[in-house]
Amino acid sequence: MKELRIGFIGSGWINEIHAASLLKQPGVTLAAIYNHNLSRATAFNQKILGGAAVCFDDHRKMIQTQKLDAIYVAIPPGAHGGEVEFAAEHGIHLMLEKPIALSMERAESIADVVKKAGVVCEIGHHMRHSEPARKLKDLLTSGEAGRPLFLNARFWTNGLFPAWWRDPNLGGGQLVEQAIHMYDLARYYLGEPDVISAFADNLNHRQIPDYKVDDVSASVIRFKNGSIASITASNCSDPKTPGTTLTLQCQNVIAEFSAPDKATFAYTDGRVADQLWKDGFEIRREDVKSENSMYDDLAADFLAGIREGKPTRSSIEDGVESLRLVLAASKSAQQNGAAQKM
Repeated sequence: MKELRIGFIGSGWINEIHAASLLKQPGVTLAAIYNHNLSRATAFNQKILGGAAVCFDDHRKMIQTQKLDAIYVAIPPGAHGGEVEFAAEHGIHLMLEKPIALSMERAESIADVVKKAGVVCEIGHHMRHSEPARKLKDLLTSGEAGRPLFLNARFWTNGLFPAWWRDPNLGGGQLVEQAIHMYDLARYYLGEPDVISAFADNLNHRQIPDYKVDDVSASVIRFKNGSIASITASNCSDPKTPGTTLTLQCQNVIAEFSAPDKATFAYTDGRVADQLWKDGFEIRREDVKSENSMYDDLAADFLAGIREGKPTRSSIEDGVESLRLVLAASKSAQQNGAAQKM
């Protein structure tokens, strides 16, 4: 097995999680860390890697000198300054945290360079990697689930998060930066959207001077296959019990996610209304829970894409299209819910 040398662009908490997952994978060396603030890269290195990596405050120098096979890029979406393109042009495989940009022009430009370079690129939509998420996707792909009908999802939390997150020019707001996970799952299960209408506002954090982003949002989406989704996000929920939940109703099965890595599947076998109560029919139920961290499975998927040429579970195209959907939701909200044709 070829030893893969991995670098990091960004040294925040999400790359700490990614690094911990990579350390569990065989044949990996975590070799280099970039942060424009060198002291932050050094602190990351000591805390996570015991000082084993080389630290840089110049991403070009890191890429040119360290002979890296892959880089994890986790910086605010509004802070990208050509790091992804420079790495791709040097033949380095990429794991990009979502969202990959704050505009479609920028996202499509990044995607064009990545595809032209021919490198493996995975997007950090880690919720696709849970065991119940994979099972549900398999049921849909095989046809066993039947036609998807209605999806309801919520991303509810309560926190101030880093200063960049509260700046719309760096983070894009909760709808764009956090709730994109649920919009991405909607695309993953239902296909491509047709039209979306949304509302968003900052209702509970106006007393905080630098909090300039939404703290509540809601959208309704019609998909090209006729299915419908409703997605809400809130940064006003009970801080002790944040909720990231999802329900997908299909013709033959209903999947209830009480958490991204835990779900109950109810097999209705296509019966509706009174048919479910006739003849003592009992709905078979199956509890599915991930044994591994979603981040561990994302890392394994990315490395398999590099070593074996397998398609990644979340491609650069997914990064572009899921961003397109949340930006359409944001635009609809800015226009008081005006429907946006996709």
